Formats: sequence, structure tokens, C-alpha cells
Amino acid sequence: MTVFAAALSALALSVTPVAQTAPVRPAAAPAPAAAPRPVVLGVSPAAVIAWLGTQGATAGAIQEDQGRRYVRVDADGLAWLLFFQSCENDLCSDLQFTTGVSNAAVTPELINGWNRDRRFLKAIYEAPEGTGLPSAVVQYDVLLGAGGPEQLADHLSIWRNLLPQFARLTTGAGAAAVAPAPAN
Repeated sequence: MTVFAAALSALALSVTPVAQTAPVRPAAAPAPAAAPRPVVLGVSPAAVIAWLGTQGATAGAIQEDQGRRYVRVDADGLAWLLFFQSCENDLCSDLQFTTGVSNAAVTPELINGWNRDRRFLKAIYEAPEGTGLPSAVVQYDVLLGAGGPEQLADHLSIWRNLLPQFARLTTGAGAAAVAPAPAN
């Protein structure tokens, strides 16, 4: 028996037959409870931009490309885009950190190695067109709960810690160029 099979059998539930008893009369229905207030998920782009300033980052104005809102952010000598997604009534329930590089050193093997060896930030290799250089885009998607932009603190920390590693790997330098806004 494999370790996995042993673990599954240890979790198996046993079913014990229930003795038949006299029918139970239903109790009176409880009074209806007050309707719960809907939980508002997400953050406003303006609040995120203001919060990024308190984190030592400089965020530009909100831009739009094919219906997708984003801002350019500069921090730690690196530039990246922050996309606001699933927005309704000026609250966005998920965000995407993204940036990219174009460099002759970018190869599918390099990007596959990045994805194999690291969690959270995932990279995509883009083959060169014509005489252009190969490029790579790295992204980090974040789902948001109820609350303000402070819920992004851990995610911003992960992004800011791993992004310099990606920049060094793909450029040999400490900075990554901003990827143009994706067309999809």
C-alpha cells in the first residue's frame, strides 16, 4: 500500500446504521431571521493608489486599454502594471500585478525553470516576432476580500521580493521594463 493510499484509508469515514425509532413530529418553524447584509468584496482603485504611496511606491494615473483599467507603479527601481479586475460600482474584487522584459537571454527553458522553482509569480515566454527580441511576462493574481487596500500588504511584499529576482534572471540587471498593456 502506498503512503497516499494509507493516508486516504486513514481518512475513510465509517457508516453506522441508525436504529429505527418512532416518527418525530416536526417542531414549529423558527421565526425568519433578518436578512444578512451583503458583504462588499474588493477595493477601489483610488484607495489602492493612495495606499501604494504609503508603501513607498509611486502609482500613476488610472489608464484604460480595451476596457481594462490599470496603473503604472514604480518602486524599488522597478516598474510594473497593476490591473484592476472584476470591478463593479468602483470596487474591484481581484488585481493582477504584471510586468515584462524583452531580452535575447530570455528562453523557454529559463522561463520554465522560473515557474518550476518558484511559487506565486508565474511567467510566460513570448517568442520574438520578426527581428524582435524574445520576451517574458510575469504575473501575480490576487483575489480580494472585504476590507480596504491593507489586505494587499502580504501580496505586495511577495511581489516586491520576487520581482527583483525575475529581473536579474531575465535581464542580468536590477530593473525590469514595463510590459505594454495586454491586448486580451
